[in-house]
Amino acid sequence: MRILVFSDSHGRVGPMQDMVELYAPDAVFHLGDVVRDGDKLQALYPKLPFYRVAGNCDWSASGLPLESVAYLEGKTVFYMHGHTQHVKTGIGLAVQAAQAVQAQLLLFGHTHRAVCEEYDGLLAVNPGAAQDGCGALLTWEKGGEITCTPLAR
Repeated sequence: MRILVFSDSHGRVGPMQDMVELYAPDAVFHLGDVVRDGDKLQALYPKLPFYRVAGNCDWSASGLPLESVAYLEGKTVFYMHGHTQHVKTGIGLAVQAAQAVQAQLLLFGHTHRAVCEEYDGLLAVNPGAAQDGCGALLTWEKGGEITCTPLAR
């Protein structure tokens, strides 16, 4: 499975579109700030599964959760923008929330800094800011280990 993860696009769809074209993912996560960018990207690839949450700059994102859980190819994914778990002061709360749902993968944004770190069997990934041409590519075979590759355009 190939997953592209984006956050903090802040009006820049082009870098995300370039990465979708280049990496041909099986699914895309957009972690908020600005969700309408995720809407535009999803409209360009209507057959591609998209998973989205609202961020702290998405005041009018009606209907989108702030945090959510997805189940993909044998993995539990806990994903959020990150402001609800105060990730700018550290990711301890976010890690605890992901562990509470027995996730193997934690996806978050908000800090604009790329992260691919493991915490007791939980892979925590922040793709960095899509507005700066950053993203993350996650790959794994069903039941296998997750590989995280930070991307920059």
